Amino acid sequence: MFLSQFKAPAQQRVTVSKFGGYDARRRAPLGSFARMENLTGDGYPTLSVREKRKTIAALDKPNGLAAKDCLIWVDGRTLYINGLAIDLALTDGEKQLVSMGAYLLIWPDKKYVNTQNISDRGSLENAIQTTGAVTYALCRADGTEYEGYTTGAAAPASAESGDLWLDTGSGAALMRYDGVMWQAVDDAALKLSSAGIGTGFSAGDGVTLSGCTGAAADGTWTLLQCSDNAIVIGTVAAIEGEQSTAVTVRRYVPDMDFVVECGNRLWGCKYGIVDGQSVNAVYGSALGDFRNWNTFAGLSTDSYAANRGSDGVFTGAAVYLGTVLFFKENSMERLYISASGAHQITSLQCPGVRQGSGRSLAVVDSVLYFHGAGGVYAFDGSMPQLVSAAFGDERYESAVGGAAEGHYWLSARRNGTDHLFVYDTARKLWFRQDGLRVKQFALSGGVLYGLTADGVTALQGGGEADETDIDWYAETGDLGLDTPEQKYLQRVELRLLPEYGAWVKAYVSYDEGRHWQYAGELKGEQRLRAGLLAVRPVRCPQLRLRLTGHGGCRIYSISAVYEKGSDLP
Repeated sequence: MFLSQFKAPAQQRVTVSKFGGYDARRRAPLGSFARMENLTGDGYPTLSVREKRKTIAALDKPNGLAAKDCLIWVDGRTLYINGLAIDLALTDGEKQLVSMGAYLLIWPDKKYVNTQNISDRGSLENAIQTTGAVTYALCRADGTEYEGYTTGAAAPASAESGDLWLDTGSGAALMRYDGVMWQAVDDAALKLSSAGIGTGFSAGDGVTLSGCTGAAADGTWTLLQCSDNAIVIGTVAAIEGEQSTAVTVRRYVPDMDFVVECGNRLWGCKYGIVDGQSVNAVYGSALGDFRNWNTFAGLSTDSYAANRGSDGVFTGAAVYLGTVLFFKENSMERLYISASGAHQITSLQCPGVRQGSGRSLAVVDSVLYFHGAGGVYAFDGSMPQLVSAAFGDERYESAVGGAAEGHYWLSARRNGTDHLFVYDTARKLWFRQDGLRVKQFALSGGVLYGLTADGVTALQGGGEADETDIDWYAETGDLGLDTPEQKYLQRVELRLLPEYGAWVKAYVSYDEGRHWQYAGELKGEQRLRAGLLAVRPVRCPQLRLRLTGHGGCRIYSISAVYEKGSDLP
């Protein structure tokens, strides 16, 4: 008797051993995950659980974070340098901390502190209003007063060589008779003397004067000489004697939305209404002097100010390849710094930084990354290129960026929910960690720190962590959509390496993730060894796979075995 023979269904195995990270597109590539939490590609090509974190400082009101020789943060109104509290009388609010040499500048408070000598600290601005008599005297640029000059609108009828005459009829100029004719005195200046009038100022400061008699000396000047009780400005005014009304001397810093340091200067930008005037401008401090923004003596070291014609608010600023970039949502203002002081700005129409994501700018391996209206962009000096296609239709806001070891970190918000992503710039892969909101990033000593609602946290490289075992998950898109017609998913095999005490559970969904069915689990043993977790779904053309776990784990491969329906010829 002969029995008929049946052929075993033909099978096809598809194995993924290089994981593609996070990909929320409708047809994500095989090996990527539509949803994930607390996973990383640091062990590429395998997929593993992220590094545990360490709490550095618990803060009541975390308002700022920076790193120089040590870690610096702001808690409420107090600045901490390496844990030492520094009282600068700060306001309560989020700060922008800018480094310039040994100094740290705090915005919007316009305060400074020398991190190597904390006694050197104070305000960038200064204002003095006199309370006693103010005396005016003509002097030389070094402050030495002139004596024995004649004042009038016309030159004296007779004069001897060396005589001085203050000409009040042609714009107030001091003249000296050289024996033939009257010549203007080049180093003539004006000294204002009053108790305390020069307190807090220095020679070279750009100041504004107001309240002077007849307003002849009112305006913006560079101080030629300065002492506590006298200042010298580079003008000749037909003012004699003294006045009893108050004179105000002020050194001010313009209001700015974003501030950066480049070329031993501070640079900033402002868009909006200031003192009732519409402002759309870029500013630069004097060379090597972060206090002075109004010195315009025609020198290469002068301050800088330029109005801009591009439309819209400034959304961010960064230093890149020796230039300063000021971003708007749809354009970029690029400032080229000149040693001669002939700085130039060019405007480029291109994707810019999204409003509210000004802190997303970060340089990773010589490329500038930022969050724009269309996603995350990479700028290498030519044109910004989108690198977040893996986000699909997801759109984020309020982004903050950081950089460490070839990775771009992005904390962003979507529909009121926070997400922390890490972008592997070399492999161009995204990974989602969790819902931690990071307000600012700082890199110090190879450790990446984040300022969170609870304080300062070491996110990567922080050494011994205080975080417990991590819960994680990974969810694929629909498996089976790319298989040949009339083939069905017969089983899924996962090769894993859970740590001792850790576990992994598998679930499957046949209705696009609306319901999940338990499909098996694997526990870590006392010794590390790779384990095989086989998932056998019901016969179906497609499904979704979800892995959940607790504790450390490494995923080496996922294999899908397909077979042709046995009832088909």
